[in-house]
Amino acid sequence: WASIPIISMDHDKYHPCQGLADIMGWAEWFGQGPGHTLDMGVLEGKKLLMTWGHGALARSWCSVQEGLLIASRFGMHITLACPEGYDLDPQVIEWTKTNCGAHGTEFQIVHDPCSGYEGAHVVYSRHWMSPRAYVDGEFQKQKEVEMALKYPQWICDEEKMALTTDAIFTHPMPVDRGHEVTDAVASGPRSVIYNVAENRLHVQKALMALTMGNL
Repeated sequence: WASIPIISMDHDKYHPCQGLADIMGWAEWFGQGPGHTLDMGVLEGKKLLMTWGHGALARSWCSVQEGLLIASRFGMHITLACPEGYDLDPQVIEWTKTNCGAHGTEFQIVHDPCSGYEGAHVVYSRHWMSPRAYVDGEFQKQKEVEMALKYPQWICDEEKMALTTDAIFTHPMPVDRGHEVTDAVASGPRSVIYNVAENRLHVQKALMALTMGNL
């Protein structure tokens, strides 16, 4: 409906700028680090665990679904972990499967809080609301919060991170500490949350430059 370009700063379904910042931060970590030319190929064959985290914020699906889509396009294996009843958009799941199929990588969904950590290189623990969050257009926030708080075992902690392949922890922030993840992990030496946050500036500048350059 607009005659000028619009860049989405997120909505319930997608969060494109966050996805670009995420993938940049992960590639920096597994490559040469900030300030060097990025080699996105370092992510090929790495495993992303996208896991649900309990909490009281009733968050949308945007950055979670964006993470699945962009990681699968860069050749990462993906495990999606969530309690029963927290399914994501079926179309996003199908696109993720298609992307993984094109790269010959694995996509799986598990419904327990621990098994997905095994072999993971990137752990993305974030709460998201259920498909029943909206009823007749009304957001059922209190019901979502009450339901989510019944799953305290769904938290990213040091014990679960020990099951990984020395994984990094990533999150779009703000972090619901003590629910989605413990402080020890979120502020630990393998947390990239602040690197990713800085990258939002860089990827959004790039988007604007490419748009203004008609590229």
